[in-house]
Amino acid sequence: MRNRRYETVFILPPDLEEGKRKEILDRFDGVVEKGGGIRVKREDWGVRRLAYTVNRHPKGHYYLLDFVGSAQIVAELERHMRMFENVLRFLTVKTDDRVDPEAAKKEQAEEREKEEAREAERREAALREAERKEAALRREAAAQEASEEDEPAPSEEISSGEEEVAEPVSPDMGGEEEDAGEEGGDEMEPVAEEEDEEEKREG
Repeated sequence: MRNRRYETVFILPPDLEEGKRKEILDRFDGVVEKGGGIRVKREDWGVRRLAYTVNRHPKGHYYLLDFVGSAQIVAELERHMRMFENVLRFLTVKTDDRVDPEAAKKEQAEEREKEEAREAERREAALREAERKEAALRREAAAQEASEEDEPAPSEEISSGEEEVAEPVSPDMGGEEEDAGEEGGDEMEPVAEEEDEEEKREG
């Protein structure tokens, strides 16, 4: 059975959870290795805009799977890709018709070392980012605490323990307007001047 080299490009949703994405990638690697093939490398091409919307996704997360194997492995791999609804699109092309298995294994080892180095860099970068965010939160908390300490304490009102009661205004202190209001119960209307003018006209 002749071994050929293939490249399969497949697209996953950009918002797919990390756990589900890893499950799919590991499944495809397992299909190649179980069929007796060699998974040379896998490249993450990142999120790109699609030529047209697929399953309501305007963008997709692209991956490249480079492997050596038979046509039966290609058929089995594509069968698994159809099983996953999260695989939006895929395409397999043959890149080499005759492959030296030993050379492919050597290239596989080199690529795995590169992948491990890239993964270590990603973990280190994630750790640095987490430390940076934690330090920023600590600074923010310290600044908030310092601002609260600088605020003046609210003034304390001295209370005798008894409620103040408003004293009633005596009629003697209210003036003429208060007296008139108390006698009639309502405010009086100014009609005295009009009555004097009528008496003068009659006289």
